[in-house]
Amino acid sequence: MTASRLGQDPDSPPIVAFTIRPIGLVHNIPKKHVRVPKYFVPKRPTTLEIFHPYQPGLDGLYLGLDLWIVTYHAPSAHPPADHGRYGGEVPGVFGTTSIERPNPIDFLRARVVELDLEKGLLKVVGLDAEDGTPILDIRPASSPHQRLALPHE
Repeated sequence: MTASRLGQDPDSPPIVAFTIRPIGLVHNIPKKHVRVPKYFVPKRPTTLEIFHPYQPGLDGLYLGLDLWIVTYHAPSAHPPADHGRYGGEVPGVFGTTSIERPNPIDFLRARVVELDLEKGLLKVVGLDAEDGTPILDIRPASSPHQRLALPHE
């Protein structure tokens, strides 16, 4: 996809508009705002509500499957600073897990612990997302070279 740069500053990125429709919402018990470790992985379950038109997409998921949950992360008031530029000691935004990103999209990994296909509910552990966060996509967290297969029972 290309965008016209007529009338724009040649050093600024092109402006492109997108329409993104959420497929569901995160339902998480609100937690106290405390300082958490850098690589915090929540242990309590989080429920993902998948909207009716997208519920057939849950077919094929199974307990224990690791998923990438793609969410919309509301932009903060501060654009990311590229501290790593020109040999600085602090890494740039792409070398960190900072919530200050150039675009409001999060890729969060979680594991399926419960499925209710009739209600379109998916319970996962390991998801660090706030209550009410829009879900944009769900993908198995596997290599494209691996086939999804049901676990051996």
